[in-house]
Amino acid sequence: MSGSKKMAPSLYIRVDIPEKYINEFKEICSEVVVEPWEFGEPEPQPTVDLSKFDILYTQGLHDNLNIIKKAPRIKWVHSDSAGVEAMLNEDIENSDVIITNVKGCTSVPIAEHTIAMLSSLARGIPTMIRNQINKTWIEIPVKDLENATVGIIGYGDIGYEIAKRCKALGMTVIGCRRNPSKRNKEYEPADLIMGMDQVDDVLSRSDFVVLALPYTQDTSYFFNKERLNKMKKGSYVINVGRGNTIVDEDLIDALSNGHIAGAALDVFEVEPLPKDHPFWQLENVMVSPHNAYNSSKHIDRVMELFLKNLKLFSDGKPLMNVVEKKLGY
Repeated sequence: MSGSKKMAPSLYIRVDIPEKYINEFKEICSEVVVEPWEFGEPEPQPTVDLSKFDILYTQGLHDNLNIIKKAPRIKWVHSDSAGVEAMLNEDIENSDVIITNVKGCTSVPIAEHTIAMLSSLARGIPTMIRNQINKTWIEIPVKDLENATVGIIGYGDIGYEIAKRCKALGMTVIGCRRNPSKRNKEYEPADLIMGMDQVDDVLSRSDFVVLALPYTQDTSYFFNKERLNKMKKGSYVINVGRGNTIVDEDLIDALSNGHIAGAALDVFEVEPLPKDHPFWQLENVMVSPHNAYNSSKHIDRVMELFLKNLKLFSDGKPLMNVVEKKLGY
């Protein structure tokens, strides 16, 4: 390699990033252009010639990568979200473009959010808050977390962090994943790991069911009437994965007839959740605005990962967090 001059890559960014990180990118890249696409706004048209860029940094939840038609040199697309569903059209799947995401950067905050929801549902916090607003002093039914069983459906990085915290609370943890023989690092917090083909068994054993599934063809409307009926009567469901995992109408029925005691939902098929949606009204539902990933350290974690990858790309080395395009995560 000595003697050959390495070409610095050029980077086009479609999200808002603090100036200090842009300056760090500029130390590695020959050119950095930032033209943010605000969430919920129509897609802006680039004002620069995209044919000179090697890297695209964008939001995988809402960028369908149509602009790549104008950017033939793009070799690597980085998603600012763990979800990359908008990107994975047939053209991209069949292309050589590498896609990476922020998997791992959100695992700890999502796990902390999940524990907050588990505890809130077990201790009747939603009822308590309503009673406080109405100045009603009344005993609230509660459930112990100690010795309760939690089934984590989609037992990856996020599930691992949730499991660690549930074990600290004295819970029995069952992980459910596509590849049950795969073991986590030096410490395995789950008492049992089962395959996705055994998910009905996991549901029937669990007092709390945590959905942490990625967006794939297999997980779309996975949590339907049949699956809900497999759950224990009086159990709880928490969704921190993807909004399309649940058939809303089926969950509403199960919550209304008392088969499911309560739900904490952070993700929805349509976001923001429409104002007339029944989830807002149901007293045994906690709605959070796709906020489980959030953390005061979120941007630092994301930037640290991207900078590492930017250096690897610049050195012609394999990238971290490469998405398997056919699988969708």
